[in-house]
Amino acid sequence: MTVQQAERALNAKLRSADAPFSKDCYVTGRADGKEEALSYVVIDGKITVMTVFLPKEQRPDPNIVDSSGIGVGSTEADIRRAYGRVRKELAPDFRFSKEELAEMAKERAKRGVTEPEPPPQYWIVVENPDHKRAIIFQTRDQKVLHYEIGLKPEIMSSEHCI
Repeated sequence: MTVQQAERALNAKLRSADAPFSKDCYVTGRADGKEEALSYVVIDGKITVMTVFLPKEQRPDPNIVDSSGIGVGSTEADIRRAYGRVRKELAPDFRFSKEELAEMAKERAKRGVTEPEPPPQYWIVVENPDHKRAIIFQTRDQKVLHYEIGLKPEIMSSEHCI
């Protein structure tokens, strides 16, 4: 879907969320401020990924859910009930080797940091049968923190437009 098609479907203009990475890749949202948790990654003029995310793990109000009723605050069990076969993997920011984890623990001890590491976050990946699209729910402690839906391979990157 192009930006113009999305604007017609939403009956609202879209505006760049931040300074664009380039004219070929940028993140946009509604210019009227509605649905502030919803953003769109635009690559080469087409929306490739939609993200539902608010800072500090807030739940959108009203919550934005997928066609199965899954949204921020849903559980991993809810996702499995809705979609059946899913893949669970560590979220990119939590993919460390044992050596890296040991080095991080040493660095924390050296700095006097005593509070425990936060629990890891996971990606629960639901792929479309044709493997061209996916939904990625990011979870911690079995609860959805935020999620994305989009085209592959773009959605499989934790950082878009880099």
